[in-house]
Amino acid sequence: MFRSWSGDMDRSVNRFGLSEVSKPDAGISQVDIVFVHGINGHPSGTWTSEKEKTFWPAQLLPPFVEEAKARVLVYGYDADTVSSTEEIAHSDTPFDRHAPPKSLTPLGQDRIHNHAEHLVATLWANRSRRHATDHPIVFVAHSLGGIVVKRALIHSSGKKGNNTEHLRSIALSTYGILFLGTPHLGCETTKWASWSNDVSSITRKDVSQARLLEALKPNSETLQNIDRQFVELANESKYHIFFFHETNSTKMDDGWRYLVDERSAAPVIQNVERAGIQQDHSHMCTFDNADTPGFALVTEAIERYAAEAPQTISNRWVMDSREQQLRLHGGMTSGPMQYPTSNPAVQTSDTLATSDHAATQQKQRHFLVPWDRVKVFVGREAQLEKIAKCFTGSSTQQPRVLVVHALGGQGKSQLVLEYCWRRRKDYQGVFWVNASSRSLALQSYGRVAGELSSQPQAIVDDGEQIIETVKTLLEKWEESWLIIFDNYDKPDDFGDVRQFLPRGEHGHVIITSRRRDLDRIGVTMELGALSPDEGVNLLLRGRQEIDENLKTAKEIIRRLGGLALAIDQAGAYIAHRRIPPHRLQGFLETYEAQRKEILSYTPGSLWEYGSMQSHVEEDHTKAINAFTTWEISLKELLRDNPQQQKDAIIRLLTLSAYFNPARIEELLFRNYWAAFHDKDVPSSKRTRWRHVLKSPKKKSQQSNVDKAHAPWLRPIATKIDLGKKTSSHHNTTDHWDTEQFWDTLTKIHNLSLVQHIEKDAQGASFSLHPLVRDWLQHRGQLVDHQQYLIEGFEILRNTAKIYSKDLTSWTRLSLDQKAALVSHIDACMLIDEHLAEPHKHLGNEETSYDTADDLAFACYKHGRYDPAEKLLHRITKNENAHILYFTYFCKVLIAQGKYEQVVELSYRCQQYRENTLDEGHPDRLAFESCLSEALGRLGRYDDAESLQRVTLRLRQEVLGELHWDTLESMSDLAFSLYRQNRFEDSEALARETLQLCKSTLPEDDGITLNVMYTLAVALERQSQLNEAETLLRKVVCKSQISRGRKHPGTLTSMHNLALIIESTKKDEAEELYRYVVQTRKEVVRKGHPDTLYSMRCLANLLQKDGRDEEAKKIMQERAEAAEGIAD
Repeated sequence: MFRSWSGDMDRSVNRFGLSEVSKPDAGISQVDIVFVHGINGHPSGTWTSEKEKTFWPAQLLPPFVEEAKARVLVYGYDADTVSSTEEIAHSDTPFDRHAPPKSLTPLGQDRIHNHAEHLVATLWANRSRRHATDHPIVFVAHSLGGIVVKRALIHSSGKKGNNTEHLRSIALSTYGILFLGTPHLGCETTKWASWSNDVSSITRKDVSQARLLEALKPNSETLQNIDRQFVELANESKYHIFFFHETNSTKMDDGWRYLVDERSAAPVIQNVERAGIQQDHSHMCTFDNADTPGFALVTEAIERYAAEAPQTISNRWVMDSREQQLRLHGGMTSGPMQYPTSNPAVQTSDTLATSDHAATQQKQRHFLVPWDRVKVFVGREAQLEKIAKCFTGSSTQQPRVLVVHALGGQGKSQLVLEYCWRRRKDYQGVFWVNASSRSLALQSYGRVAGELSSQPQAIVDDGEQIIETVKTLLEKWEESWLIIFDNYDKPDDFGDVRQFLPRGEHGHVIITSRRRDLDRIGVTMELGALSPDEGVNLLLRGRQEIDENLKTAKEIIRRLGGLALAIDQAGAYIAHRRIPPHRLQGFLETYEAQRKEILSYTPGSLWEYGSMQSHVEEDHTKAINAFTTWEISLKELLRDNPQQQKDAIIRLLTLSAYFNPARIEELLFRNYWAAFHDKDVPSSKRTRWRHVLKSPKKKSQQSNVDKAHAPWLRPIATKIDLGKKTSSHHNTTDHWDTEQFWDTLTKIHNLSLVQHIEKDAQGASFSLHPLVRDWLQHRGQLVDHQQYLIEGFEILRNTAKIYSKDLTSWTRLSLDQKAALVSHIDACMLIDEHLAEPHKHLGNEETSYDTADDLAFACYKHGRYDPAEKLLHRITKNENAHILYFTYFCKVLIAQGKYEQVVELSYRCQQYRENTLDEGHPDRLAFESCLSEALGRLGRYDDAESLQRVTLRLRQEVLGELHWDTLESMSDLAFSLYRQNRFEDSEALARETLQLCKSTLPEDDGITLNVMYTLAVALERQSQLNEAETLLRKVVCKSQISRGRKHPGTLTSMHNLALIIESTKKDEAEELYRYVVQTRKEVVRKGHPDTLYSMRCLANLLQKDGRDEEAKKIMQERAEAAEGIAD
């Protein structure tokens, strides 16, 4: 368990705890140097060379720190374990090959944060016994053991209680840390698995180890959280940090590779030293003698830190003592902020004690901002000061509002995020709101409401109520608060953002936007280009050896237009290619060549940005500059790839640019591929609103997708060997490979061409920066736009089609996935209308009818009737279109409350129905079912019932009793009977239908929910209120889960629940009515018959309660909205 060292340094190195391996001859030390090995390492073995067996912390280092009177300690801990599943999810337990792994400790007994706690406690105890708790500390950590040191310092800095305050001395006394090969940003875990046979055997033996390795991957949330917290602590404490990275590769199973690459071991951070050691990962922490590569670099830093530390740490202790005294006597207005928690949406809270009630009066602080603050924030000091100045001065009765506007990619969000972090102690609460759309802003406000409310479970999914909740709570505050509305770029769609703002003099508001015309909202500040010096600092990540090449670097900044996003992109390319400063001219030449190539086919104006900017010519030049930078990154991404893979990556990116950029899921492309290559996917099943005897398509109606077969996805989403020729595209082994697709995304993400890649059980997803999206859209000619639009629609169609092939699949699709699909349809349609010629818009050409129909179905099922109506209206302008398209159009019109138009359509189709289709043809029955529904809605009950009974009888004969069309007819007839006040007949038929539905359809299917609804309202009219209420609550609950709270079907159920309970539960009924009225105005329209009916019911309830004025106001609004519509 330990090794002994003879001679003058006869020390026993304990396997666990601290071992003192060197101290000054006089026995009085002033500085502690602490070595910490990695997981599966050893306090002596990790630092001992293999050849000469030199334990350098004891045998080589002491002479260099003798003058500083430093003692040297090594720390050992039980590192040969596998953490529990819980710990793996929250830690980053590493490996170190310098000691062989022993048998695994039982799960749950050894967690990484315990190592950090133990290090802090042990080090404090050791120093306390020597009366040296204020002596400076210099840490030296190898490999993943550096994570233990970082977490230990975070743990120590957070100790504020009376019983643990002493532990804070470790963080307070730390002067510097040397990290040798620590994977701050993670590493490829396959490297670790192949690095050591022992390690790989553990990986195979224990599933927990595999999960551990997963936590160590690049972009691991665990490592990002630790890194973010430590960077914040290091900045505040002004730690001196030195990153060392390996420059020699390690032999792996698949060749020679870096175990921890330079980017992860030595990330570029301002005021942080970094250097390479000419050794591989295993040997970079061992030295045979003073001539061993890396020894001089490491020992010089230790010697320098040890010499400089005493004065700095002494001053730090004095300042801390003063702050403690001020705090004790009430001289400070706030205590120290705790460091962020591990939640990606950072939420920190700390207490502020008043002078008289320090123990009992506490105010919670809130900090809800994005966690992805850039490590290298350069310049912008004047702008940060300007923001601060905007919020100073005499008090007002309204919050101060600052609008920061600039071209996309100029760094607005990062500037404001930096302000939040720097000034967070000035506010009781800081809240970040995504203002890209009103719905996203409401989601952000919902999180704020949940954070601030003492009863967060009481917060309901009601936008207006959430806004009022946040406003009410913040208006009561007596200290300052700050709200950021980020990306408020579409005020016409969003509405007036001022509706979200609380009143009062304590509020500060920052709005970021690309719009220039927001000066009516508040003081505006335009964020211009980075200065040449700031741009160079960002481009080269603070490298010092730039002086002789400064002119070239500034020329690059000028060429990039000072656009922060473009400069950062170019910097990523330079770092990736490891271009030294003296070769920057070559980069400039590459840039110039690409710029000429792009300008040869880029359109003269941008359809979105050009209309938003006043200086169109200047802004267009900047956009082109950014585009050129991304072209260079794309060329780098494609370099050395086979041509098929190059084409596939370009096509993947370009097609993605036609979708909603916020979240693009692998699901879309996987379904597109499966439609043509996966034999398990049925191709003949019809959708819910197609029918078994539907006439076949004409040849001219065949979709363009038949020609595509999606072959381009093969190189980036399957494991097929491109060098082997196959006789058929439909190779049986040619299946979708999620890992391959993820690998492709990772490569693209590494050069920042996509953002925020994620992976879960449903597959991968990613987002696009809006400016990158524009660049991708405008790379090609107009004819390319049309081709990409066609394929984009087909990709969406195949997801819509797959999730409507049987009765349960659309229900199985999550609400988020449904909403995402519809948002992509919206985005594609918007681009179609901007870029395509009108006669080529989706649904205007016969070849696109079926695609438009499938996408209309998805919108209809999700309650988005406007786009569904638009698509089907285009199709039905053709009098010769198939009758089923008219049927689907009727369904959407009925949902929109446009019953007269359905009757008009029936006249247009009457001759075709009677002369072409026999009485029992399913297509004719489908249309007449819709017509009967419209007739009933118009009060023509006898006509409706007569047609419904004929339709039901024929469907039972042709399709059978359990067919969903038959069940739908039974449901419609039951409701028709209810409308005629034949409640007993309605109840009987509804119960019969419900029993049949239970044996055929899911409980949350639309037909099932409609039948349950009809039964409930029939029971209510027969005074069977308890059963009616129970049924309706069940319908509301299931409808919210399967269709969403704002779906028109859900709103109808809520309305009728309010009707049933308004006499016994008046307050709940009023709340339901108000929600239904407000949401129907948003989702359908004010003049919709259902909206008008809900308004009348709400007014009646208010009038019964004696609130005549409010009731009168609602009825007046209803009359104005009705516009002659009868109900």
